[in-house]
Amino acid sequence: MIDQETGLRGYIATGDASFLQPFNDGQRHFASYVQQLKNASAAEGFHQTELAVTRVEDRVTHWTSLYADPQLQNMRNGDLKAARADKINALGKGYFDDVRSSVALLQTTSDNDLASLQSQVLTRNWLFLGLLIALTLVVCAFLWNTFRLYIAVQREQLDNFKFAATAFRDGDLTARVQESRDSEFNEIVQTFNGMADVLQEQQSVLKDRDILEQVMQLNTLLAGSLDLADLMQHFFQKLLDLLDVQIAALYLYDDEQKQLNLFSSRGLQFSGRQSCFAMGEGLVGQVAQVREPLLVTRHSPATEIFSIKTIVGEVLPSTLYHVPLVQGNELLGVLAVGSVFTMSERARNVIQVVTSSLATAVRNTQTYEHTQRQALALAEYAHQQVESNQVLRQQRDELTVLNAALEEANRVRSQFLSTMSHELRTPLASIIGFSQIIMRSEQKFPLTSRQHDNIERILKNAQHLLSLINDVLDLAKIEAGRMDINTSEVNVEELLSAVMDETRSMALNRRLKLAISVEEGISTIETDARKLRQILLNLISNALKFTEEGSVTVSAVRRPAANANNDAGGQISISVTDTGIGIDRDRQEHIFEAFYQVDSSNSRSYGGTGLGLSIVRELTVLLGGKVEIQSEKGVGSTFTIVLPMRLRDQRLIQDMRLNTLLDQKNTASTSPENELPLIADTGTLRVVRNVEPLADDAYLVVAVDDNPDVLQLISASLEQTPYRVVGVQDSSKAIEVIQELRPRVITLDIMMPRINGWQILHQLKSNPLTASIPVILLTVLEDRSAGYVLGADEYLVKPVARDSLLRVLQQLTTREPAPLQHAAAESQIPEVLSTIPPISAETLVPGQDTGGGLRKPILLVHNEPDIYGLVDKLREKTGYVLQKTSEGQDLLDLIEKAHPDLLMMLLHADDGKFLGDRLKSVIEQSSSSPLTDDSTGPGV
Repeated sequence: MIDQETGLRGYIATGDASFLQPFNDGQRHFASYVQQLKNASAAEGFHQTELAVTRVEDRVTHWTSLYADPQLQNMRNGDLKAARADKINALGKGYFDDVRSSVALLQTTSDNDLASLQSQVLTRNWLFLGLLIALTLVVCAFLWNTFRLYIAVQREQLDNFKFAATAFRDGDLTARVQESRDSEFNEIVQTFNGMADVLQEQQSVLKDRDILEQVMQLNTLLAGSLDLADLMQHFFQKLLDLLDVQIAALYLYDDEQKQLNLFSSRGLQFSGRQSCFAMGEGLVGQVAQVREPLLVTRHSPATEIFSIKTIVGEVLPSTLYHVPLVQGNELLGVLAVGSVFTMSERARNVIQVVTSSLATAVRNTQTYEHTQRQALALAEYAHQQVESNQVLRQQRDELTVLNAALEEANRVRSQFLSTMSHELRTPLASIIGFSQIIMRSEQKFPLTSRQHDNIERILKNAQHLLSLINDVLDLAKIEAGRMDINTSEVNVEELLSAVMDETRSMALNRRLKLAISVEEGISTIETDARKLRQILLNLISNALKFTEEGSVTVSAVRRPAANANNDAGGQISISVTDTGIGIDRDRQEHIFEAFYQVDSSNSRSYGGTGLGLSIVRELTVLLGGKVEIQSEKGVGSTFTIVLPMRLRDQRLIQDMRLNTLLDQKNTASTSPENELPLIADTGTLRVVRNVEPLADDAYLVVAVDDNPDVLQLISASLEQTPYRVVGVQDSSKAIEVIQELRPRVITLDIMMPRINGWQILHQLKSNPLTASIPVILLTVLEDRSAGYVLGADEYLVKPVARDSLLRVLQQLTTREPAPLQHAAAESQIPEVLSTIPPISAETLVPGQDTGGGLRKPILLVHNEPDIYGLVDKLREKTGYVLQKTSEGQDLLDLIEKAHPDLLMMLLHADDGKFLGDRLKSVIEQSSSSPLTDDSTGPGV
């Protein structure tokens, strides 16, 4: 639409038809964009956005039909006067303003719809996360319950197996183990039950009672244990005794290595002989390969490996009988039995029959051992999990302690920075302020050239130190996430010109050229002007500092949006280019680190803390941008900040916590109470030193600050102005003074002992008598939002320039003034003095000249010379004799000698305890002495 309006205005102004090209293109693009936006809004269910789009379309149609089309017709008809008439153009501008308003409404509506959609997505994500966590807990509970049931089932199965094995041991071949569903022992149970079936069938086949008895004995032995090594020793012993054989050996098949290894033997001498066979190797390997029994006599050389040790030496067996151990299709091993005698067929039948039981026993023990290994592995895994959980808990506890320590360290650092900002910036404010006052009063009090130069150096170095302190505090605030973003429309060229004006004197001193280049079409951007100005000042100052000769150029150009999520306005890049010393490539990645300096040696040529570029980077990121650097050693450097043309809403919403703010403890240092305050305590009021009556056009200003130098600085800054200052150093008395004096304006410090500025401000604005009095916060703490929320009218950060303070005072005093009262020095004290009755000349203080009349003696006990001067001034108006002392012991002596009719005193706790009893008795003995108690300590 901007293109349409611009093209139409160009065509009307010049009559050049080429200006209609943007107008025609804009019409086409507008129709396309409107349709796309309608489709997208309908798809997402953004009904408000659809209505806003329709409104925009209606306003554009209205503008086109009532202004654009008639103007085009006038131009085609050659009626330039009608087309350029001010009235019709003003009417067209009004129509186009309606278009702009509808577009702004569309922007707001679409933003609200998008925010609602994002909220729904976030809610769904949290719901999904909750369901995922719940599902995880359910799965864990299910796994634990399954594991518990699994252990219970396996234990029950083992008990059944034990019962059946015991029955077999007792000769009950009908015993069986009941299978359980999904049990790891089902294979063992099936094998056991199969063994029982085989034994039962063999029992019916074997008719020979002796063979049956021998087989039963061996089978009972095989079913009695799950320890294969122990089982084979007992089996071999029984076998050799029953069958009259001398040697036996069991070879087990290793499926991984594809070989048979000797597991157990009886009666053999294997020293130095082969104990393992591959498939097909030797008699053992052959039997394993063909899976058929093999009988060998002594005439075979294969019997030589089976030597029998006797008392007369080693002999070879006469018969060797090899039987494979097979269960189903699985090879388990080979059993070899030998005898020095010829082995009978009965013995071979027994061996062949028990081989099936032996295979079952081997399989059972292997399965049992496998199950045991799994159980041990599971137990070990569970133990490791317990240990891992313990380690995780320990690490979590350590992290908790570490996090607490880090939080405490961060709190201490923040407290340190807050305290140091007050302790450093407060005296700096006095140094800078008094230096400026001396410079301003040079005409009245001329300085020598050397004195002038010294004052300039003091002012310059104090301002430099203040800038260094501000850099440290700014960086700390950025790291703590307490830096606010205040966006506004910023004119780029005006901002760059203002920054260049601020740095021009530095460039002139170094004889460097400053230049600005702003791309045509760049007018304003939406960002935080104050922070952008600080970024540019840091970059330009850095460039000037590191450039010996040549120039420093600041340029601003447009950049396209980095991605689709950026504002449609694109980006702007502002570059600061110098012809200085340049930076090595290996150091470029470190220059944005806090306190890093290119030249950090003791003899470095350039000053600074190394915080400038770190602050630049952090502030640029805070503004939604980035910093780029291009530099070549000895040639120069270019620092570029890339910012969005329209900064989205990135304001950090601060949690004010006003109650905490009002109750917070102060860490500001307390000034000594006897350090020449501008005001003194008179019991109920704070009185200004050397107070004078206010002129009709004067304004009373109460300044509350615990630092007497700051109060003196404010008073000196407002000399020869319509403002008269009453200083309050004791914050606990501030409310009382303000309620009594009702000043026109109040200036208030924040960090003070006893009662801090937040509490005083809260009490002032909560009291109807003082709520209307304007309050200016003068402090080193930059927390404007808290001050404004609590009711402050202005917020000035120390050190405050005199012109800024006068400008704010002038703005605030233009309001309807509140009724003013003078200090109590001229109202309260004369009222007290007037109540004292006349006395005779005999009671006068010795040595006082009565001047021919009777005067009333006053005894003033005070340690402040200014208070004495104030009372003495009032004494002159009322005709009293004044006697002064500051020591408690002198007081007693003077009371006894002078018998004063009025005693005014300020005594602290120690003096009060010492003088209490004696003072009471002395006063009771005197004729009539009103006592004005101006005490500040207990026990007075």
